[in-house]
Amino acid sequence: MQVIPIKTPVIAPAQSLLPILHAALPRPLRERDIVCVTSKVVSLEQGRLVDLATVQPSKRALEMIQRIGAKEHIMPAALAELILRESEVAFPGDPVWLTIKDGIFIANAGIDLSNAPGGHAILWPARVWEWACDFRQRLRQLYKVNELGLIVSDSRCIPLRRGVTGVAIAYCGFEGVESQKGKPDLFGRPLHFTDKAVADDLATAAILVSGESNEQTPFVLIEDAPAVFTERRFGPADVLIDPAIDMFRPLYSDEFKRNVGI
Repeated sequence: MQVIPIKTPVIAPAQSLLPILHAALPRPLRERDIVCVTSKVVSLEQGRLVDLATVQPSKRALEMIQRIGAKEHIMPAALAELILRESEVAFPGDPVWLTIKDGIFIANAGIDLSNAPGGHAILWPARVWEWACDFRQRLRQLYKVNELGLIVSDSRCIPLRRGVTGVAIAYCGFEGVESQKGKPDLFGRPLHFTDKAVADDLATAAILVSGESNEQTPFVLIEDAPAVFTERRFGPADVLIDPAIDMFRPLYSDEFKRNVGI
């Protein structure tokens, strides 16, 4: 498998991504390629850029900031308000808030202040699963290919581990989760629980080569990936797990359980 970062000029808000990718690709797309797009530039194309000076903090946001009692990392009130608006569940912390956004544990509802104009915040993309399928279809038409994968990626933390890894917040064109249930292990015993997170694994590989700072590599081309290509439509239900049966549920706080209905 080859994972190739694609450098581009700085992408401005509301700028169309297709011509940028087309101009930056090292070669035309081929059958069974997978293109990974960082969520931040999808948000920019959608105009999901917010001037923090225009955000009026709510009473709830101010109360949650006070509840933290942070001394070194005081959350800007406008950012706290955006986090509350954008997340399904939010737990204030220092220096970041733990939130659930689109069913995914993510810091600060995926809102990013880095690589954004001063005083602005970039929100997570809207309708990201639909965007992924639409962008893939436009690429297929442009390059006259059938089997093509598309991933929208972001980075996230994993409990009790330092550093960030990739997560596919949406994908299209290939099976993002492959069940290993029933397959034999080395000694012939059938597996009962294992699902392979193909889309997340590929998103991590893409983020590894594209970087997290000023690399200007918002696209990654993945060649010869061990993926099963398909025309099946996907959505959040294909990747999310009910908190009630999640193996981490013993760690959930009473407040979390009340918020998600456990």
